[in-house]
Amino acid sequence: MGGLHRKLGEGEVLALIGKAITVGSGSYIGEREKRIGDFVRRHYSFRGALKIHRHAFGWDLIRVPVNILLSVVRTLLALFGFLAGLVGLKKPKDWIKKIPLGLQTNMDRQISWLIVTELLELPYQQGQKISDNDALMTEVLKDPHLRSLLNEKLDTLSEPAKSPEFRAKLDAKLAEYGATRTASSELATSTTLLVTSKIALGQASFGALSAGAAVSAAVANSAAASSFWLGSMPGLYYYAVFPVAASVSQLMAVTVVICIVLALISTFIGILTDPLQAKLGIHQKRLKKLVSAVGSDLSGKKGSDFHLREKYAGRLFDIIDVLSTVGRSL
Repeated sequence: MGGLHRKLGEGEVLALIGKAITVGSGSYIGEREKRIGDFVRRHYSFRGALKIHRHAFGWDLIRVPVNILLSVVRTLLALFGFLAGLVGLKKPKDWIKKIPLGLQTNMDRQISWLIVTELLELPYQQGQKISDNDALMTEVLKDPHLRSLLNEKLDTLSEPAKSPEFRAKLDAKLAEYGATRTASSELATSTTLLVTSKIALGQASFGALSAGAAVSAAVANSAAASSFWLGSMPGLYYYAVFPVAASVSQLMAVTVVICIVLALISTFIGILTDPLQAKLGIHQKRLKKLVSAVGSDLSGKKGSDFHLREKYAGRLFDIIDVLSTVGRSL
């Protein structure tokens, strides 16, 4: 073995290692893509979604509504950054990109753990949990010429999977994936609110603001009708024509309650929407994009940013919610 090493020059050894990494990384990414279907069936079925959402109990009930609020603020900042970029101001746009996507929830941590250790099969540590499985190294070491080298330079093989730069990029991609899942849950919740408010109140509500205004108005009219001098039934007809304005305190109280209810629904609605998204192939598409972006990082390609547009869909409901509430108050 040592003789073989002495016959190879420094450049030849590095070239051999580089070729093994390139070939091994390609095989590794191909194998990850093949595992996506099984991963989705295992963790995004109804039973799998139940197991994942068990981690949402506890502080996640606080973190989720905070993340929803932060996502609204971040969307407004992103719009500001986009406009700043149009007029040639790059610093605001670059600064906004560095803003965290939100608080990491226990459910986000569990999903990240499953993706890294089961789908990507890379070394990973999360608190006290440690996984040393390294499928990338296994693929690289399949090169027969490389296996014949017993040299300290083999340590460079672990760099793509363990280097701080690669880890930082992977963590950013996992955060983006988690933010998109949160946005999908919020979008499903907003759609549910839209349908139920139309059925129950006869008025479509796109978010907590418009729903709070509609419910508080209904409560105020009901209270006024119950004390109407001709009786509650004539009172309902009277105040349907001449509605009573809800007090500010009543509006705020009802809106807060609706926000809490919507946050709880957003936290656990994934139990129903995850299997549906898996059936429609949405989860598979997202994970394929994630794996492809990881492959670009391993190969050193530029432009390997991982961004999913779904996270902005829920913001459309927020904008419509604010505009509709303001419009009805005029």
